[in-house]
Amino acid sequence: MSGVSIERIQISDFRAFPALAPADIVLDGCNMLAYGENGSGKSSIYRALRGLFSSSAQDIMPLHNVFTDPPQPSVRVTLTDKTEYHWSAAGHPTADIQDVARKSAFLSHTRLIEMNTGATPNDKPELFHVAVAHLIADFEATVTGGAKRNVGELWQAVTNAFSRTEQYAGGSGQRRPKNFVAVLQTALDEFNDGMGQAITALEGQAKPLLRRLVDVLTQDALELVGFTFYGVNYDAERKTLRNVTLTANVNFRDHTPPAHQSFLNEGRQSALAIAIYLAGRMACVPTTDDALRLLVFDDLLISLDHSHRRPVLEVIATEFKDWQIILLTHDRFWFEMAREQLLGKPWKCVEIYESVDGDGLLRPSVWNSSENLVDETLKQAKRFLDENPPQPAAAANYARTACELALRRYCRNHNILFAYADDPQKIKLDDLLKKAAAHAAPDAGRKAAIGGLNQHKKLILNPLSHNPTQPIVKADVQAAITAVKALVTACSTKKKSVTAVFSSSRFPLRQR
Repeated sequence: MSGVSIERIQISDFRAFPALAPADIVLDGCNMLAYGENGSGKSSIYRALRGLFSSSAQDIMPLHNVFTDPPQPSVRVTLTDKTEYHWSAAGHPTADIQDVARKSAFLSHTRLIEMNTGATPNDKPELFHVAVAHLIADFEATVTGGAKRNVGELWQAVTNAFSRTEQYAGGSGQRRPKNFVAVLQTALDEFNDGMGQAITALEGQAKPLLRRLVDVLTQDALELVGFTFYGVNYDAERKTLRNVTLTANVNFRDHTPPAHQSFLNEGRQSALAIAIYLAGRMACVPTTDDALRLLVFDDLLISLDHSHRRPVLEVIATEFKDWQIILLTHDRFWFEMAREQLLGKPWKCVEIYESVDGDGLLRPSVWNSSENLVDETLKQAKRFLDENPPQPAAAANYARTACELALRRYCRNHNILFAYADDPQKIKLDDLLKKAAAHAAPDAGRKAAIGGLNQHKKLILNPLSHNPTQPIVKADVQAAITAVKALVTACSTKKKSVTAVFSSSRFPLRQR
C-alpha cells in the first residue's frame, strides 16, 4: 500500500454503536480484517464508511442508535496526512470527498446477489444500471475531439438530453426543443462509443480474474465469454430509449445457459460477480496518484467454500496492493484462515463482540487481535468467562478453537501428517491429538501437556457436546483453558526449517 490511507475510524451513536460505547479503530494506514458475530456492529462499520464516502449527500439522522438520547450520530475518519472527514447531523462532507468516493468501492453479499438477479428466472442479470452508476462509471473514455470523459458523465449527458423541454410560445405548456433529436443523438453516440471502450477494458480484466478465482485444483468449466451491449438508441415513435441493457455471457462446458443465475451454483455465481466487480475497479481507477483508494467488503465470501476463498485473498493482495482494504466477516473460521494467509503483511486484525452492560444495554466492543492466533483465541475465551454474567459456552468454543490451532501448528512445525481439510471445521481434534501425542512421546513435558487435554476433549473441546439443555460449568472451561495454555507453553520451541508434506498431494500445505 502506498500514498494516503485511513489512520483512524471513529463511530458514535450510529446504528449498533451507542454514544456510550463508540467505535474507535486505529489502523495507522494498514488494511483491516475484522471479525464480528451477527448483530455485533460489523455491518455498522460498513454502513458508516459507505455513507461517509458517498458522492451524494447522505442524511445520517435515520441511522442514529435508537438508545441514544438526544441523538448525536457521528462518523469521523482521519487520514495519514491528517485530513479529517466528518459526517454528522451538521452535514455531509460531500464536496470534500468526491475524489475518494469516486475511487472507493463497497461490495457486500447483498450487492453480489443483485448482480446475479434477472427480472425473471429466465432473464439474464441486467448490469446496465449498476455499470453506469458504479461498475464502470469512472472509466475515462476518449470521445469526439480527443477529450476524456467518464462513462457516468456520458450517461448523465444522455439523460439530460432526453429530459430537455422548453415552453411553447406564449407559455401554454412544455414541448421537446426543435433540436431535441440531434442533441440526444450526439449524446448517445458519445455514450455508446465510451461504453464500448469501457466494456472492452472490463472484459480484458474480468476474464483472467475469473480464471484465478475458480481454477483452484483443476481448470473449472465456467468461462466468461464476454458482455452484450447493443448500444442505446432513441425510439422516436414511442419517445423512449431502447437497448438500455448490459448482460454477461458465460459458457459451462459446451453449454451456454440463457440465464446463468438459474443454472450455476451459488459459489460460481459469486465468483463471477466478484470477478466482474473487481475488474471494474481495475479498469477504472488510476494508480498513478497517492490519493486514498478504499476497498470495503462485508461478508462477501459466504457463498464460496474455503478453498475458493483463498484465491480472492490472493487477488486482493496482488492486484489491489495500492488500495486500503477493509474485510468484514461473521465467519470465525474464515477469519482465522485469512489471518494466517495475510500474516506479516500490512494488516491489522480486530474482533467485534456484543456485550451487555450493567444497565442491560447491548454495547459492541472492538478489540485488536494479536498476530498469534492461539494466544488471541485463548484471550477471547477468557474474556467470555470474565463477562458479567459469564458466557461459558462461548468460552468453550474459543478454547476448542485455540486447542485445534495449537495442535495444527505443532503438527505443521514437525512435519506430522494429519488428515487435511481446507475447512478448519472438518479437521478432527482426536486425530490431531493422537498424531501429536505419538510424536511427543519421547519428551516428557510435551507428552504430559498433550495428555492433559484428553480429560477435556469430550465435554469442553468437543463441538458436538455443547448442548444448550446441558449447561457448561465455568470451572470446567477454565480448566480446559489452563490445559491448552500448558500445551502452548510445552510446544513453544523455535520452528524448524522444514519442507511441509501432506497426506494428500493434491492439497499443498501453506507454511506460516
